Amino acid sequence: MARSENHFIGCSQVPEQRKLDREAFLELLADQFPEVVATIDEISTGLLHLEVAAFRRCVENAADSSRLWDVQRYLKFVDDIVPRADDELGNAIGVSFIEDFALECNDARRNAIRERAPKRIREMIVVVNSQWR
Repeated sequence: MARSENHFIGCSQVPEQRKLDREAFLELLADQFPEVVATIDEISTGLLHLEVAAFRRCVENAADSSRLWDVQRYLKFVDDIVPRADDELGNAIGVSFIEDFALECNDARRNAIRERAPKRIREMIVVVNSQWR
């Protein structure tokens, strides 16, 4: 059996009709976190990896500012999206959110992840960078 490109985040196990694409992701993001969508600049609009990276920066800023409730809400959203993402969205989350987030491990972010991240998200970050253990 061939593996999906986004096997890293487990999206290939979801029936095709339930998968979320870029448009559905952005609609959900706008509904739940309009403050995040407001950070997506003109240059990034239409480029999924840059749109996901804008969301990641909001999570990083929340963690750096010890806004743990926001971190929890944002990461719960990601955790809910991961199993329903289509290949393109799954790849963007895996690369432009999880991998990029994991690259910079500081005390504030480590504490936020330990205290507030869903288990799946925490494990995905540790796989990328063991400093998060």
